[in-house]
Amino acid sequence: MLLDVEFDEPGRFSHFVQRVNRAPILWTVGLMIPVYAISFSIAFVAILIDPHMYSPSGQLALMLVSALLVMLYHWFFSRYQTSSTLAQVIQFSSGLLPVIGGFIVFGISYISVFN
Repeated sequence: MLLDVEFDEPGRFSHFVQRVNRAPILWTVGLMIPVYAISFSIAFVAILIDPHMYSPSGQLALMLVSALLVMLYHWFFSRYQTSSTLAQVIQFSSGLLPVIGGFIVFGISYISVFN
């Protein structure tokens, strides 16, 4: 069941939400690619700054920013994009794949360290 999102006041945000719901797959994929590219770039820079983690606070801060970008993107679309079930499936799978990939990376690193 799809929920209707209603706005009482006209404004830029409500117009943006209406545009997203008029072409949900275009906006889902069109924003997903740059958000993920920027987020992965920030995470890569975080690892390059201190690859041996001598001072992990800067690294963790950049990783937090990277994760926050992706989570805000998924939160926005899960909350306000209501017109397409396919776009919601794309959102769910694109949000779930990095989590599964992270668990695989942790599993491989655990196996390689302790074997």
